[in-house]
Amino acid sequence: PDYIYQALITPNDTYYAERQWNLRQINAESAWDITTGSSAVTIAIVDTGVDLTHPDLADKIVAGYDFVNNDSDPSDDEGHGTHVAGIAAAVSNNGKGVAGVSWGALIMPVKVLSWLGIGTVSDISSGIRWAANHGAQVINLSLGSDNSSYTLRSAVNYAHGQGALVVAAVGNEYDEGNATTYPAAYDHVLAVAATGAEDEHAYYSNTGSYVDVAAPGGNPSGSGDTDPRHWITSTYYDFWFDVQTYVGAAGTSQASPHVAGLGALVWSLDGSLTNDEVEQIIESTALDLG
Repeated sequence: PDYIYQALITPNDTYYAERQWNLRQINAESAWDITTGSSAVTIAIVDTGVDLTHPDLADKIVAGYDFVNNDSDPSDDEGHGTHVAGIAAAVSNNGKGVAGVSWGALIMPVKVLSWLGIGTVSDISSGIRWAANHGAQVINLSLGSDNSSYTLRSAVNYAHGQGALVVAAVGNEYDEGNATTYPAAYDHVLAVAATGAEDEHAYYSNTGSYVDVAAPGGNPSGSGDTDPRHWITSTYYDFWFDVQTYVGAAGTSQASPHVAGLGALVWSLDGSLTNDEVEQIIESTALDLG
């Protein structure tokens, strides 16, 4: 048969071709030929906040909340949440910066971690519940601890009951004992480990029976590694110097928003799917690495 083929969508973002190997690694261009995402889907970034005026994020942001300072300004004062947000859903194909997994999805910033990158179970749990109550279909949790909490598990269960897909990083302590990480290990959480550019296990990424999928998280040899294929490049806000920029980082925190963005893409095709059905689609179509 003389089938019709077409060019794959390639975004024109500045760093896409040179640095964003991670999106090609997950065949994002093939996905974008089907859908680039819908603004009917919102991803909550429950984290250190998000830079609300970053040029690659500002047009995507909806109202959020700051549970650390108890106000309605969830601005990022650490940088972590801004990096995570860009991976999931940066403004894409706009001739600057980076592309995100879901071009169309909206970003809901929920600040539960301080400028030190730490937060309490009560704040994190409140943030999860707030996001679920305010329309977030996907909730990304690039955070965790080896301490299990009834309060946190209850918040995850509540969000799941509200129909949200809860995605969480499994942690970066492989060499320090590979402890089970929560909330990733709870039921009703899509737990994400990290891989490198060759689909190898990232040296730091926790493992375990509770891990559902893996996604690119980077796999550098050390802080001085200059190979862009060993890092995940995304949006960033340097609070100390008040600079909006783009940097490379590595961790399961970077792997998780790939899956959150994918969940948004799946839901943009069929909004009638349940959260369990979206998770099943993601898991059943993932490449089995053995």
